[in-house]
Amino acid sequence: MTERASNIHYAKVCIAQSRHFTRRQRGFSFTLLRWAGNARRRAMAEAVAPVQRDLFGGAA
Repeated sequence: MTERASNIHYAKVCIAQSRHFTRRQRGFSFTLLRWAGNARRRAMAEAVAPVQRDLFGGAA
């Protein structure tokens, strides 16, 4: 698993877990959502190499 895929998976897990907290534990739910946002930003910061570039005209 790449670093980008790992960050996206971590964000999805944090979001899913934040939905399971009751009203008493709602503060930690927001912490999980903040962690998910940070993981998504880390994932988007990673450069994604173009795949199969030669199919669209060859030279670039």
